[in-house]
Parts: sequence; C-alpha cells; structure tokens
Amino acid sequence: MRIRWWQSIRWRLALGSVLVSLVATSLLTLAALFAIVHFYTIDQQGRLESAAASMAQAIGEHYEQNDNATLQPSARLAQAARSSYPSPALTATTATVRYQGDDYLLFVFNHQNKPVFPVPGRLTSKTQAQSLLKRLAYVLQHPADQNEISDLRNAVFQAQEGTIVSGEIGTPYLKVLPRDFVVEPIKVAGQGTPIGVMVMLPRSAANNTLPPFVETVGRAVLFASLIVALLAALAAIFFSRTIMRPLAKLTRATRKMASGDYQAQVQTNAQGELGELASTFNEMAAQLRRDVEELRKQEVWRRELLMSITHDLATPLTAIAGLGEALADGVNQSREDYEATGRIIVRETLRLRRLVKDLHMMTKVEAGALHPQRKSLRLAALVDEVLAVLTPEFERVQVEPVNAIPYTLPPIEADSDMLTRVFSNLCDNALHYTPAGGTVTIEARQEGAELIVSVTDTGPGIPPDALPRIFERFFRADSARQSMTGGSGLGLAIVRAIIEAHDGRVWAENAPEGGARLLFALPLATHVDQLTTRPLSLSNTPTAPLA
Repeated sequence: MRIRWWQSIRWRLALGSVLVSLVATSLLTLAALFAIVHFYTIDQQGRLESAAASMAQAIGEHYEQNDNATLQPSARLAQAARSSYPSPALTATTATVRYQGDDYLLFVFNHQNKPVFPVPGRLTSKTQAQSLLKRLAYVLQHPADQNEISDLRNAVFQAQEGTIVSGEIGTPYLKVLPRDFVVEPIKVAGQGTPIGVMVMLPRSAANNTLPPFVETVGRAVLFASLIVALLAALAAIFFSRTIMRPLAKLTRATRKMASGDYQAQVQTNAQGELGELASTFNEMAAQLRRDVEELRKQEVWRRELLMSITHDLATPLTAIAGLGEALADGVNQSREDYEATGRIIVRETLRLRRLVKDLHMMTKVEAGALHPQRKSLRLAALVDEVLAVLTPEFERVQVEPVNAIPYTLPPIEADSDMLTRVFSNLCDNALHYTPAGGTVTIEARQEGAELIVSVTDTGPGIPPDALPRIFERFFRADSARQSMTGGSGLGLAIVRAIIEAHDGRVWAENAPEGGARLLFALPLATHVDQLTTRPLSLSNTPTAPLA
C-alpha cells in the first residue's frame, strides 16, 4: 500500500514540529517585545527624571545669575529658561528640547501657574505641544475641571510647594507604554519656596505615539524572530518529538534560571540519559537556589556592616583628629584644658576599641568559632565585678546601677568572660536610653531548670513592633538616635550569640512600671554538688545589691 507524502509520519511529525516551533517563536517574540517595552519604560523614566532635574537646576542657576532688578519675576524666569536651552528659538516655537538623543516637551510656569516659556501664542499652531500647553494653562486656572490631564495639573500644584512629582497623563499607548511626565520645582539658593515649576514629558507621550526606539527595536525583533522561526522549522524536521520535548523543557527551565527564577524545575518522564540529565538539573537548581539565598543574605549583611562601621568610625576619628589638632596648635592653655582634652581622646579611643571588639566577636560568630569555656559561677558576684568596672560610666550619666540578684541562687555552668561581655553590653545599651536620675536594675530568678536574668532600665521603653527584632544585627528601634548614642549596632546581637552558644535564649519586653527589660535564660548546672570539689571561677562570697 502506497502512502501519500501527507500521510507519512515523518512529514506529520515535521509539520507538527514546525507548527510548534512557530508558536514557540511567536511567544518568545511577544515576551521579547514586552521585555523591551518594560525595560525601555524603566530607562525612559530614569532619563526623564535626570533631564528634568538638570534643566530645572540650569534654569534656577540662570535665574540667580540674572540680577537685573528692572525685570519682573516672570520675565526674569522666562529669560532664565530661554538661556538654559541649547536651541531657545526652536524651543520657543515647538516647546521641544533634545536631551541625550530624545525629544521632550518642556513648559515653564511661574509661581502663579501661568506659562512663561514658551508662551502659547508663539508655538506652532495646530500642534500637540500648543494644544497640551493651552489645556494645561486652562485647567491650572480652573481647578474644578476634571479631564485626562488632571493628574498633571495636580502635580504642578504639588511642585509649587517644592515637591518633585512624576506620573502619567491619560491612558498608556496601546495600554502598554505609559505616558510619563515629571514636574520639577525651580528653586534658587536661599529661597524656601520655588520661583516656578517645569513640566517635562517625552514628545511621544504627548503625541500618544510609539517611541522611535521601541518602534525600531520592535521591527528588528520581528525580523530576527522570523529568521529564528525558519531555522527552528528546519531543525524540527530532522529531530523527533520524543527527543525534543524533554530538551525543550530543560531549555525553558534554564532560561527561567538565567532570568533569576531559581525555583525552576524540569518535570519529565524521560528515561535514560535525558531523564538523568533532568534529575541532575533539578538538583543543581535546588543547590543554586540555596547558594543564591545565602549570598543575598551575606550581601545584605555586608552592606549593613559597611554603612554602620563607616558611620561609627567617623565620629570618634573626627573627634580625635580635631582634639589632636587643637593640642598641636596650642589652643589649650591650662592644665585643666589639657586634661579635659586627654579624657575625651581616651574616651573616643575606647569607643573605637569596643567597635573593633564587637567586629571580632561577630566574626567569630559568623565563622562558628564561638565555643564557651564552661565553669561553675555565681551570677551575683559576676555582676558585682561588671558594675564595679562600669561605675565611671554610670556616674558620668548620673544613672544608679542596682544588683538585685540574690546570692542564694544556684550556680550555672558558663563562660565567665562571655557573660561579662553580655552584662556589659546590656548595661551599655540601658545607659544609652536611661535619663539622668534613673536606674538600671539587674535581677535573676530560678524557673525550673533555668535561671532567668533581666536588665531593666527606666527609659522610654521599646516600641511593641520592635520587640521581636531588638536582638538583630544593626537593628535600632529609633534610628534617629544612632548619632547620639553611638555604638556599632552589634551589642545586642552579640548578647544573643553568646547566650545561644550557652544553650540559652533571649527576648525583650517592656516593664509594667515603664522602661525596657531585656531578658535571657540559662540552664542551671547539672551537678550542683560538684561545687564542693571544683572551685568556682568567681568568688562564692555572698554579695549584697549595689546601691
């Protein structure tokens, strides 16, 4: 039996493959066009804002340089605008200015919302620029009217108050390309209110047409897509569908991954080498997803670290440099001045040293090298030693420390140096937020197999939404106080790392009587009777609360 060519499986498969190839190419073309439109819109918005800012600044500078007292403000503003354009004659008749290869319409209004340059009467008649300027000038004088340029009118009103406003006029072209505009206030140094505003938008947005760049690139993409479709059709003739199907899935998943979608997976029932390839790809994608998430976290941490360290290093270094120059220049004449200057330099140097210690500690935490050397100790004696060291700081800010830990509490197994760091950081944090005349109280109580320790101040407390994040690195409940309180922003994060290294936990709350309360829980020593045979790291002598 003779089989016609159209009945051949080969041609059926080829025609089917060609059809699939054409469909796939069409989808890719649409995706490419949408991608071009999307990124062009983002780039266009950025260039529009840059052009508007540059032109508004140039007008303001020319206005300031023109000190002709005989000119009215509006005429002076118009002359400044005319002087700012590369081709003022062309702009005066077409309202068009070219910036970085693109054409923009540009209108300047005075503080009374009246157009000063270009003026509607000098624009070329029956053009979109003249029509838009007349409509805008009308709605500015009649705020009650509502039309498609109402948003542009409202933006002019907001810009007259000193705000840079961007938005869209009317409906997007083909419901895809937005018609962006930017309204910039024109300011002069030394004046609080703008002397006028400048409206700027692409000419294609005003004419509601396709931008030339998108049109040109779109044609190139369509032409390239036709070539790709032809090549895909020729290739589909020579390969079977059973081979192409899993490979196509793998290709799509790879493209998703290349675009940043690391959730991409290849779902196929193919056996043999293709099935093994798909399985290996899925494993690679999962591992890559985990690696990328970790890299993102590390990048965020690195940026936060750089910003925080830069800020925290600037203050003490500036103070030390300034005081050092004062000493070198002989500004201080008396011994008292020299002593005061020396104390400030020492304090700022100690601040730098604390910052370096914090960074060293966080480096150990990140490297997993924080290993407590556990010994039996009593918290009351440890806190006494900490407060004795911090007494000058408490006296300087006129805050009273109170050690309310009972000496009868059972001992714990912990690293004394690390716990000293914990109490120092908690007291330092409390001192930053406790007003003069306040108190910082350290208490402890036993709850089951844990020892609950709290440090309570009499400051303003912590906002409720900040309580869960208070122990995060660089987190500040009130970032505006960073310049006043100083610190690296790592103190409480170090506290959490140390306590967790001791198998404990930390949390924060607001005290009912007012102020913040930072707490941590540590497990008690498992063998209390060992205290009789193993010496404590600190004195076992009972201690009374510090007054």
